Amino acid sequence: MKNKKTISITGGTGHLGINLIKALLDQEYNVKALIRHSSFSFKHPLLTLIKGDLSNLEALSQLTDNSDVIIHCASAISIGEMPHDSIYEVNVRGTQNLLQACLGKAIRFIYISSSTATEDPIKNEVFDEKRPYRSDKTFFYAWTKAQGEIQVLEHIEKNDLDGIIIRPTAIVGPEDPGPSRFGRTILDLFRGKLPFITNGGYNMVDVRDLSQTIINSVSMAKKGEIYLTGGQYISLKELAIMARPAKIPSLLSLDFLIKCLPFIKIYDTFFKLKWPVNKESLTTLKYAPKRMDCSKAIKELGHRNRETQHSIQDLIQWFNENKMT
Repeated sequence: MKNKKTISITGGTGHLGINLIKALLDQEYNVKALIRHSSFSFKHPLLTLIKGDLSNLEALSQLTDNSDVIIHCASAISIGEMPHDSIYEVNVRGTQNLLQACLGKAIRFIYISSSTATEDPIKNEVFDEKRPYRSDKTFFYAWTKAQGEIQVLEHIEKNDLDGIIIRPTAIVGPEDPGPSRFGRTILDLFRGKLPFITNGGYNMVDVRDLSQTIINSVSMAKKGEIYLTGGQYISLKELAIMARPAKIPSLLSLDFLIKCLPFIKIYDTFFKLKWPVNKESLTTLKYAPKRMDCSKAIKELGHRNRETQHSIQDLIQWFNENKMT
């Protein structure tokens, strides 16, 4: 029997958006998706596509009208590659536009943030939802995600918005046509195209498990709450072994690479690197939390995460099936 709720999604053509749409349709929700490109060819009787972006107020009005839930996945994800103005326009002004479109409507607002929105952990400090917001703009993308969260919390307090915040870690898994940042890294590791790797790593969550946790939050999350949704911490070396065990790139230390950044920038001017090496990307690797407490999401939202190795294997298989390798 068809689910009566109508759930609207921004970022419908992104890695998370595609997986989330398909999971919602499998569970017979009515789905409306905001898409920027008319080339998005996926069709389903319960799916309505709305062409536009977060600057298009008319499209946002259509998206939120007669919707029970809005899941705000759209984001300009950048670790040092995009101009700050472009990131701010999407992640801060775009979120503000969407919140305004929800005013006066009985709608649950689920903001998909990032675990990077808060301050980096110190040494082996436990990482949970109680961390202070990132105030330094050095990692600009992360700062804009913090600003997005602050806007959502303000609307909850001032306008009685039925809002919640989900903070995923690095997202990995199949159905990644972009591919996403992590999809590209894994694809390049599989192809043997990365000249080197470094120490450090990431906490990763499978896109399918994250999608289900978000769907659970539609009815299970408490208004005004923040949920950290992570998985396993995996070093870059472990990731390289999972992607292509027969050929592991050379290992260079993070501190050495940080010292060499001025020379790397000169090299990158003439020979574009396959993998962005800059202060933001190296800092992300260095400070990725190794001890993460996701017990709140596990207890209240039923969050689960499969073994990262399975996520990597499934992603590479998906790349192979779609002739992207």
